[in-house]
Amino acid sequence: MRVSSPKAAECLKQAVPTAARRRRWKRKAMLVLTDVSGAKQLSVLTRRCCLLASCRRGVKRSRHRQSTKNTATWKCAEEVCKEDETMRSSATEQDEEQHEEENNTESPRNTGRKINGSHKKSRTQKNQACTAAEIDGEAMYQHLYTDSFALNGVPNGESSQDFIDDDAVSSGASARLCLTAVNIRNDQSIVLMSPSQKLTFRGRCRVTCLYGSVQVLGFTIGQGQPAYCLYSLPTHAAMSIEALPHCKPGRTKREMKMEVKAVFRQHVPAASRHSLMKEVTSSCSVLLFEHLDTPGTVFLSSFPEYREVFASHSKKMNLGKLPFLECSALTSIGVVPLPDDQGITISESWMATVQELLKTCLEDDDGYPIILVCGGKNIGKSTFHRYLLNSLLNHIPCVEFLELDVGQTEFSPPGCMALHLVTDPVLSPPYMHQCEPQKMVYYGDVSCERDLDRYVETVKYLYAGYKKETPLVINTMGWVKGFGLSILVDLIRLLTPTHVVQLGSAERSQEPAALTPEFVQTAAGWQTKGKQHIQQKPEPLNSLSEEEEQDNHLNLQAGFQRHRLMRVQSEFPGVGDRSSLKFRSNVLRDLALLGCFSQLQPLDTGCPVPLHSMLPYQVPFSAVALHVLHCDVTPTHILYAANANLVALCRIPNAVSSQANGPVLLPQAPICDCFGVGIIRGINLEKRLYYILTPIPVARLKQVNCLLMGAVTIPHSLFRNQPGVIGEVPYITSDYSFDVSGAGKIKVGTQPRRRGHVNAVS
Repeated sequence: MRVSSPKAAECLKQAVPTAARRRRWKRKAMLVLTDVSGAKQLSVLTRRCCLLASCRRGVKRSRHRQSTKNTATWKCAEEVCKEDETMRSSATEQDEEQHEEENNTESPRNTGRKINGSHKKSRTQKNQACTAAEIDGEAMYQHLYTDSFALNGVPNGESSQDFIDDDAVSSGASARLCLTAVNIRNDQSIVLMSPSQKLTFRGRCRVTCLYGSVQVLGFTIGQGQPAYCLYSLPTHAAMSIEALPHCKPGRTKREMKMEVKAVFRQHVPAASRHSLMKEVTSSCSVLLFEHLDTPGTVFLSSFPEYREVFASHSKKMNLGKLPFLECSALTSIGVVPLPDDQGITISESWMATVQELLKTCLEDDDGYPIILVCGGKNIGKSTFHRYLLNSLLNHIPCVEFLELDVGQTEFSPPGCMALHLVTDPVLSPPYMHQCEPQKMVYYGDVSCERDLDRYVETVKYLYAGYKKETPLVINTMGWVKGFGLSILVDLIRLLTPTHVVQLGSAERSQEPAALTPEFVQTAAGWQTKGKQHIQQKPEPLNSLSEEEEQDNHLNLQAGFQRHRLMRVQSEFPGVGDRSSLKFRSNVLRDLALLGCFSQLQPLDTGCPVPLHSMLPYQVPFSAVALHVLHCDVTPTHILYAANANLVALCRIPNAVSSQANGPVLLPQAPICDCFGVGIIRGINLEKRLYYILTPIPVARLKQVNCLLMGAVTIPHSLFRNQPGVIGEVPYITSDYSFDVSGAGKIKVGTQPRRRGHVNAVS
């Protein structure tokens, strides 16, 4: 054993008898203790070594970071990488490489630095529980203290280097190397990760993989790929970056390590390069983290209600209610490391299902699979289909995505149903990746219970646009009981999926029925009949028309195609409990709408531009037709309903023509293409013009001839936050009385009834 500090050696001799010291350390690996000035003074390099308890009691450990006393902290760690064993045995080779690196250093050395030389030669390892001590022939084990610490002795004005112990110490678990993070510039940091190591974080950043490969939410980011924007925001579960093991056939470990050094010479300044070289192994992954600010984040964070969503430290972190790790190299760019248990929990059935679906997509020669994902509310459907999409994009260029959840959309504004072609990984919440769809229909509500027939017809209209040239992933609603189950049975019969992924949880007392092929064939749908119902042929009170009977028969025949049911058990904390949601669904819908209108922000400014200061489009009354989807409005009040309201810009097949001077009205709700949403900022009755603000491109706007209004409204934050307005703020008043007739919210009976009941009442 070699002890660098004389005080530590003297303490060791006093604490342990000579015979016992020889007997115990004879079987141990070499333990290197290095004394460094500063708070956390001692770092230990060892492999499969244990520390004597009596030695630890003989050394005091400073509790304060700013203490000036020379103290010693005893730690032990177990190296995971097999490459380090070869590196430890070949000391001559390392000395040559270090000498070569020193010769290639760009900036001269600063002789005024007072950094202990022994500290420069040590590698900081991850703390591992299970230190053993033998007292009177008995084995004694104790857990070591783990901590996230910063390297001492770095002069002011230079880059800082942090080591993060990213996993809680557990008995019997093998230790891993500490994560190394170095701030190379004001808005950039370099992170070194060992294989199988995770970095769970909050914040937003742009990540580039300089060497090796990592995985984020199922998507693999490797060397040579472009930079990806990661948004791990508090509205959703924290995101984790996991380093993957990698090897290059035909390359020696020395060549791979020299390749990493070449990457450092290209991206890392000379002042920070030398400290990083000591932490490099041939199996590590090197990531470049950059601070991320986009026009969308600047616009959304300008609202006081959502400022905390984009803050680096939330209120819970500041109050100590949410644990996080200190790492100045990452927090300086807006990334806050968290414990691993704060990230997304992926069960074994989850991973097995994804791997089997991936294998089916790559090996099936009969055509591309159609995967329908279903389950109750807060069961993990959105996270599952993001993980599935990212896993598929690792092997195929694109995947089609059919979103049928009008309340919690993924790529479209709320109240829409759409068919998307996904080519980029999904590494952010829905309000940060709103995009243009292949085909979209505006349903006009956040729930389909108001008009189930129109919902099913919209599904048919969108599915007709699927060309069956790529895999299709279908996201469904969380309504899986009562009429919601009937709608789900109809969807399986109409869309004929090859695989049905049904998510559930063991913590729920009542789980929906298993959607097996036998159950789907016999269950009664909303528009279709089951096999038993056809055999029995009951006489209805009021018979359906021949056309409806023919549609039901055709739909049922299509539904007889068997699918494969795959059950997935979600195991994250609070599964199925709506009270555990961090943000309510209406807040997420408002963020999604604001995310749509953030596309109006200019790219060359760092200050948000309020929507009321932007120039709107002028649309004549005669160019578009109006219709309200969710309720009946008299023609004389239609303009009052349209003013300062959210509208969907659509295209109907028939041309719009009217001889009247007023607005053109549609008699019934159409099922037509929708290009996006907009806001009617004002109406000019004299010039008969609508003033519409929308992010839709001009080429698409030329095809719009219909404006649809629904139950989805403009976020109230847009009305409350209108900077620059002098005097009374438009559309906001404090003198309002709900006693006036019609002043309250419109309440419409939405309880759906079966078709037979409707016919019987009529």
